[in-house]
Amino acid sequence: MDKKKGTGMMKKENHKSKLLSTEKLLIENKTIHVDFKENHGGKFLQIAEISNDRKSTIIIPYSGFTLFLETLQKIVGENL
Repeated sequence: MDKKKGTGMMKKENHKSKLLSTEKLLIENKTIHVDFKENHGGKFLQIAEISNDRKSTIIIPYSGFTLFLETLQKIVGENL
């Protein structure tokens, strides 16, 4: 996966993703990028954590937003 700097576009297998919205979170020693994007397959949320020069990324398809949010609320609610 090649990222074109400054363009808001990501290239994966000759398909470009358009950056629709982004937020950057600084939590402890981690930088978390939350990007809302769109490509030929539809809209999706990309969450990337950068910590100690390592990057981990997860992708949540638009169709899974509700379930993802409900799961987060359930887990957090059970542990407060």
